[in-house]
Amino acid sequence: MGRILFVDDDTDALETYVKAVSLANHNADVASSAIDGWEMIQDTEYDLIFVDLNIPEVSGFELIEKLSQDENTKAIPVVVISALPEDDLIDEVLSAGAKLFLEKPVALVDLFSVIEKFNTESSK
Repeated sequence: MGRILFVDDDTDALETYVKAVSLANHNADVASSAIDGWEMIQDTEYDLIFVDLNIPEVSGFELIEKLSQDENTKAIPVVVISALPEDDLIDEVLSAGAKLFLEKPVALVDLFSVIEKFNTESSK
């Protein structure tokens, strides 16, 4: 897989994700807010984006909607990582454009499974 972006304000989680995906030979960037993430997406081509919903300033949900409505980003798979597993919320983020919902804390095996899923789909 090319580049992966993690948008989350949990620095411990970000550090774990980046170390793990780097060990698996993936390139990862991090943003601690939706605004920072959006700016990074404008400058770098990403193959997969993980977004937490509960982030400062602009919510992850709003970022997902923006990504799914923009011609340049709507094809990038977005996966939600959140500690808010309410069924209604899951349906809402999937309707907004997210491809999957992972509940925090995310096991690394699940993270790698998702990366592999989208890596396989993008190489078809």
